[in-house]
Amino acid sequence: MFEKDVTYVTIPAHDGQIGLAYNRAPLLVELGEGALTLTDSAGKRESYQLSGGFAQMLNNKLTILTNTATAEAAG
Repeated sequence: MFEKDVTYVTIPAHDGQIGLAYNRAPLLVELGEGALTLTDSAGKRESYQLSGGFAQMLNNKLTILTNTATAEAAG
């Protein structure tokens, strides 16, 4: 869907929200339903609603596999 540099991400893990920042230890987690929030270096945020899937954080790269990612309106 997209590829960009961000400074902080929150993901909806199957058992609660997880925050991810630069140099995070490797992670593989099942996603639940909820908000994925991306924050860039200027502090601008983008949010998407996810409907499950998986997330992997490895070598400062986050990969998300999901069936549905719907952009939330800014505001």
